[in-house]
Amino acid sequence: MKISKLLFFFVIAGLLLFSINSCDDYLGGNTNVDPNSVFEDDVSLNDMLAPIIVTTTDTHFNIAFTTSQYAQHTSFVGDTDKHEQSELTGAWTNIYLTSLNNLDVMEKKARDSDANHFLGIAHVLQAINLGLATNTWEDIPYSEAFTEGNFTPSYDSQESIYQEIQSLLDDAISSLQQPASEIIQPGSEDLIFNGDIDRWIRAANSLKARYHIHLTNKGAVDAANNALNALSNAMESNEDDVQVNYTSRNLNPWHTSAFLARQTGNPAPVHSDQIISSMNGTTYPEVDPRLPIIADNGGDSQFYGSVNGNFGINTQAQDNLSNTVFNGESWHTRDSSPILMITYAETKFIEAEAEFLVANSGSFQATGANAAAYEAYLEGIRANMDKLGVSQADRDAYLSDPNVAVGTANLTMELIMKEKYKALFLNPETFNDLRRYNFDDTIFRGLELPEDHNSVLNGQWIQRAVYPSSEFSRNEDQVRQAEKAIDQPMWFYN
Repeated sequence: MKISKLLFFFVIAGLLLFSINSCDDYLGGNTNVDPNSVFEDDVSLNDMLAPIIVTTTDTHFNIAFTTSQYAQHTSFVGDTDKHEQSELTGAWTNIYLTSLNNLDVMEKKARDSDANHFLGIAHVLQAINLGLATNTWEDIPYSEAFTEGNFTPSYDSQESIYQEIQSLLDDAISSLQQPASEIIQPGSEDLIFNGDIDRWIRAANSLKARYHIHLTNKGAVDAANNALNALSNAMESNEDDVQVNYTSRNLNPWHTSAFLARQTGNPAPVHSDQIISSMNGTTYPEVDPRLPIIADNGGDSQFYGSVNGNFGINTQAQDNLSNTVFNGESWHTRDSSPILMITYAETKFIEAEAEFLVANSGSFQATGANAAAYEAYLEGIRANMDKLGVSQADRDAYLSDPNVAVGTANLTMELIMKEKYKALFLNPETFNDLRRYNFDDTIFRGLELPEDHNSVLNGQWIQRAVYPSSEFSRNEDQVRQAEKAIDQPMWFYN
């Protein structure tokens, strides 16, 4: 893979695109300097932070758009819905030619400036980008990816990338705990926490817990205990959510792709039958008050999602048609809705899962756990409902429903993962959970392969994206060594 030395970033409120070039001989010395270029030495850490956050968030959305179809949060006309392979080229480009490339420069500049807090934030963002990349493609370039002159870097194993993610987050926490620089400090250009370093520390610990709990198939109790150790200093409320907010001028990408696209007669994703049936009283007896907040059914008496692989169809409806869509007021598709990368609610569900596994010696099929698991499970629901603006009365009624408030002795992994599946709507992390639990319909009740399923998969679930075709022309030998069939499980859950 050829790694560009051009670094792209937004300036003037994140809207103008320029390039940073670290070389002095652009087009042959100083005689042909690109007048539109901004050179690395001229860019401050403050200049770099906002555009890196924006690009990271855009990558999160790009991956979620596809994995939400695989995870049956959404249904979409076309082949992806049926588990056809996807390259996710835009996400790859964002990760390697923009985010990680810029972060490599940001890290060096932060070290040179003794800017500990910028360094810590850079490490957190590196970990997020690496996590998105490895959970999408598995083996990826990193250790050699930014070596000057190396246009064919090797692909690192997913196991080594997981180790690197934990190391980056440890380094991030250490740097963030250091005194602030007297010269430069993150502020309003920090689009996530506005320079609040304590919240960055809590976010780093929550991310550590996420990547520890991913490894339950490598040793459930160890993974759970490692996650719980990280959670001791993790997110404390919805105020700690890692999110980027949008405005009526800088539109949320789900607003444009799921609402505006439909308004202009273009293909647009709709809600999958799997997520709708888990909330409308079909799969489970309780009706979830979040349903009308995330979906619009045009005022019908019932909500019907679209069956994956058969876009727009729901045989439970009287006319066999689905009726749920994203509108301009649906929580995730308002023009100014945030993109949520990791949340307090997710953190509580990680805690519930981890406590459950520790209490049951690693068995996910057990019934009953401990008080910590049960309270974390309830708090995850409460946090997400508060986030989405569910009324206190509706929230409390749901939490006291006997099918939800089952008590410590009756808690199951199915209940934990059911609620996490709903709370992480449109988040790529849901696809990781499905893969970790091998698409088990005793954990994810009602889950079935899409209709008109990709025949290449022979009845197996899709597990990964394929490497972008551009990689085969740039770094073919390394890509050929790394590529695997799309139904082959990844290391982290195998």
